[in-house]
Amino acid sequence: MKIARPSALTVLTIALLILLPALAVLQYRWVGQVSEAERDRMERNLRTAAFQFRGAFDGEIIRAVNGLRVDATTVQEGAWDRYADRYTSWFDAAEHPGIVAGIFLVDERQGALRLRGWNATSHEFEEIGWPAELANWRPRFEQELAGFGTRQQPGGRLPFPEDDALVATPLVNAPPRPGERGERTPPVFGFTVVQWDMGYIRNQFLPALNESHFTNSDGDRYRVAVVDGQDPSRVIYQSDPSAPVDAARPDASEALFGFNPFGNRGGPGRGDGRRNFAGFRVPGSAVPGSTVPGSGVPGSGRGRDFARSALVVQHDGGSVDAAVARVRRRNLAIGFGVLMLLTVSVGLLTVSSRRAQRLARQQLEFVAGVSHELRTPVAVIRSAAENLAQGVVGSGDRVKQYGQAIETEARRLGDMVERVLQYAGIASGVGLTSRMPLAPADIIDRAIDAAMHATGGAQVERTIAADLPHVVGDQAALRSAVENLISNAVKYGGPDRWVGVRAERGGTRRQPEVLITVEDHGPGIPGEELPQIFGAFYRGQNAVGGQIQGNGLGLALVQQIVSAHGGRVTVVTRPGAGSAFTIHLPVQS
Repeated sequence: MKIARPSALTVLTIALLILLPALAVLQYRWVGQVSEAERDRMERNLRTAAFQFRGAFDGEIIRAVNGLRVDATTVQEGAWDRYADRYTSWFDAAEHPGIVAGIFLVDERQGALRLRGWNATSHEFEEIGWPAELANWRPRFEQELAGFGTRQQPGGRLPFPEDDALVATPLVNAPPRPGERGERTPPVFGFTVVQWDMGYIRNQFLPALNESHFTNSDGDRYRVAVVDGQDPSRVIYQSDPSAPVDAARPDASEALFGFNPFGNRGGPGRGDGRRNFAGFRVPGSAVPGSTVPGSGVPGSGRGRDFARSALVVQHDGGSVDAAVARVRRRNLAIGFGVLMLLTVSVGLLTVSSRRAQRLARQQLEFVAGVSHELRTPVAVIRSAAENLAQGVVGSGDRVKQYGQAIETEARRLGDMVERVLQYAGIASGVGLTSRMPLAPADIIDRAIDAAMHATGGAQVERTIAADLPHVVGDQAALRSAVENLISNAVKYGGPDRWVGVRAERGGTRRQPEVLITVEDHGPGIPGEELPQIFGAFYRGQNAVGGQIQGNGLGLALVQQIVSAHGGRVTVVTRPGAGSAFTIHLPVQS
């Protein structure tokens, strides 16, 4: 027994169906790896941007503190021109000189504290009264002065209020050189106090840094805020007031005002940049011996456990993890959508190929059937013509009989060709020539005459309801559809050759119809064949087994004609009791 080998299409389809789940698994893993790489990239870029933001911020602060410090020699000599050059050099080099609101010099005269403010116009420190922002500092400066008088070093703990935007650095007295002899110049007491312009820092300096480091960084959008280092709920600056940053869960954070020009600052990636503020470890203050107000710790060069303020950054989507998860879901949806589309395409390709194979097989069967159908009338016509031509037939009755045979077979041949051409014309959309109002009774009568002339000997029972409305359509096409049903009923109707034709009203009030039913007393149609009987070139087992003449186009042609007129065809069959085909046509509106 020969085993049928699967076709190449079947093998290809099975291979693709096995490959697609494997592709889905690989796609899922690949998207996961890409997402992890994207998360690492975003976090690395974000830490770098935050570190650079801190560097730019602290660098500007450091340059201001170091550039505006007053040294002891300048105070002793009153060389304000020298300090004016220092101030001008700082002002010209600074990117944001507006961060400084004022410069003060606290020193002593005749044992009493004196406060002077820098006048950039007159280029000298002028004695002024103690403003409110410095009044809270005065008791501590007096303690420092008293300690300085007993040869104690300045720079003890200064309990300055945390809200004061001030930095105080002591005057630098030159240390004695090794081996130096003679009397040294006595040390000078004093502090340089730099006051920050918080309005400028909040409204111009910080927005400029945000624009430079976080706007359109690799296409990612971030919310940026600067908050109090000890109280994160106190916001100093935020890039988008309508989208606050959750300081408890930042994607990146850096301590600000935590500068130390004489030591290593660390860099991005050192430690976890997303810790809460209680875990910050920030380098010491600007200069050894200086004090950053609000820290409560003198500048000893050692680290302190909290920062005056902190930068916190959060992805616009809530967090980097949430943004990466959204992108991953989107990529998975796109990837699986493509795989699903590929799966559907494979399925449609398989169905189309199967349908094409089935159609090709039906076409071959049609060619074989038509060839057989054409061979019979052609052979009869040829044989009769030869006998007539050779004078084999001599009597008038025999000549008449041969003439009738030739006429019958020629009509049969013409009907066959006409049916094929009509099917091809309707399938291409050009088979219906004209539309006009038609009486159903006229369509039925013409169809019965044509069918009986071709088949003959059949008993037709005609029942037409009175006052049927007209239908609109092509008269020849509708006649051909009813004629095909009558011819089929004669061929498959059984030995009694009975055909019933009736017309009646149907449908609904909104969509009234005319129903034309053709029924027979034949053996009926098997249930498994009902879905296929309207297919082109299809012939049932009874027709093939009984060697009933036909080409499988009759019912297909009926359905195409009726569908072209906006109607439909239904069938009711009972095994051993016959079949009834009904044409539903919309009435003339």
